[in-house]
Amino acid sequence: MLTYSLNPYISFVESRLFPEFLQQAIFHRLTGEIVEPGERVYSRLFAMKSGGQISLSEDDFNSADGMQLQQLIQKQFLIPKGYDPLAPLLEQYVARPIQNPAVAYRSKTREWILVRTSMEHTVYSRRRDELPEIIEEKLSPLAADILLLADGARTLQQIFSALRDGNILTDSEFRTAIDFLTTQERQLIKCTARLEDLDHPFTYVNIVPRNLYHAERKDQPHPDSSNETIIDFHLHGIEDASWEFDQIEPTVNHSFRFPHEALGGLDYGSRFCLTTLRPEVVPLLNRSPRLDVLEVGGGTGSFARAFLQQAARLNWTSLNYHILDLSPALMDSQRKVLSGLLPESRHFQQDATEFDLPGHSFDLIISNEVIADFPVASLQRNKDREWQGEGAYYLDKYNLSAKDAPDSFVVNSGAFRFIERAWKHLRPGGTLLVTEYGAEQRYAARSYNLNHDEFTIHFGHLAACAAKIGFQCRLLTLKKFLGFDDEVLVLNGREEHLLCLNHVFKNYGHVLPYAVISKSDFEHRCQSIVEETGLIGYSFSPLRTGYHFGPNIRDFFVLIMNKPQIL
Repeated sequence: MLTYSLNPYISFVESRLFPEFLQQAIFHRLTGEIVEPGERVYSRLFAMKSGGQISLSEDDFNSADGMQLQQLIQKQFLIPKGYDPLAPLLEQYVARPIQNPAVAYRSKTREWILVRTSMEHTVYSRRRDELPEIIEEKLSPLAADILLLADGARTLQQIFSALRDGNILTDSEFRTAIDFLTTQERQLIKCTARLEDLDHPFTYVNIVPRNLYHAERKDQPHPDSSNETIIDFHLHGIEDASWEFDQIEPTVNHSFRFPHEALGGLDYGSRFCLTTLRPEVVPLLNRSPRLDVLEVGGGTGSFARAFLQQAARLNWTSLNYHILDLSPALMDSQRKVLSGLLPESRHFQQDATEFDLPGHSFDLIISNEVIADFPVASLQRNKDREWQGEGAYYLDKYNLSAKDAPDSFVVNSGAFRFIERAWKHLRPGGTLLVTEYGAEQRYAARSYNLNHDEFTIHFGHLAACAAKIGFQCRLLTLKKFLGFDDEVLVLNGREEHLLCLNHVFKNYGHVLPYAVISKSDFEHRCQSIVEETGLIGYSFSPLRTGYHFGPNIRDFFVLIMNKPQIL
């Protein structure tokens, strides 16, 4: 019989993002390593939080839970009596985890000030103007020194040797500082034996496990994905366009709405314009430089503004541009942003899955980051292994492949209906261009971290639907379509990172926008403040790593659908 205690650097976390499904895990605050034990083992560990012990016999190790228990001992989540949890970490490298948004700066009184949010929990889809609380703390000189030296270049032993004399394992003041820096709420430093892990935002040393909740859905049943629910959200759920795209649902366009190095110095809408207005994308340009264009789902209006302004600079083409949207709040934003560029008569409020604009036909219809909002239809196998449910209709109508499908899934029915409507509004030779996140052969999945239902797109099904209707299709990644340079270094982190940085920067008359910020742009904007304050806690990674404001571009595809000129 062996007796074990819970490692004092172990914390418990849970996720309530998925409706009616609670995920529970434990993690090591000094390494970031996370384990999801079974319910029985988790309960036994949770009962030890207050300092209890667990006695394990050979029967325990041979039981159904035996492998989990052995793993917990091997990873030092469970430690024997008298074992020092810092001992195995002395020769590991110490770093500030990339996913922690905290920054520290030296005040005018020369004290080190920590600016952070809680690493104990986070809430998705916060209500309007409900930002995470910013916490300011004065760091003790020793804690500040440890944090400054935790740059991934030194081991824990080397940091101790640089700051103190004696033995790290018996120095109570040093251990107290380590305990302060590694609380679940702070998680300011972590250790790793693998130097190659330091620059990758999603390795254990760089993650900060937290309790995950949803402002609207915690402990509530998930609403269904009916058409009425989605329409109601767009009609009434969006109150403020800026809040929606800054804090709730950043899009690629919103993230790159300013000129960016990754797009050759252009903003997203301008680059999209140059890529789209070519005969190989819009064949009708071979016949006429004048195009009737419909954008479906205009967001804040920044995409249309950039697209129109770039088209005007081309000289050889002219656009008769229109926008169709459902949200009154977004339409108000579009009217303001496009004042002087788009007459009121070219704004239409309709449901895109059923839109009908009598007397209007178009050469180009663009749906940029919209169709994930459209309804889905479910289907499941019956006892005879046949498909039934609303989605079975679409499976048969478009001959969609389901050979590798699970027994229950959804199809992007609203997107199919939208393509049907677009076909009827396109002139022969016209082009429908759709961008969204998803995969070529992966079935649609719900996004649970938003304040409304969205589903990824099965682009294989979408292309099959379009081909069945009569379109000639090409599927590209968004990266290839727009020529993103994803080796460009960009600021790591999401909304909370910008919030913490701006808490410091605002005192110097500067605020970073909620956008993807390149390293060169950050240095141009902020280097003088960084030098004056000695600011630490921010970092940069290539765009391809995907840890930046807004969505990951590698998740996005572009489906180009051309309507034949001769039908």
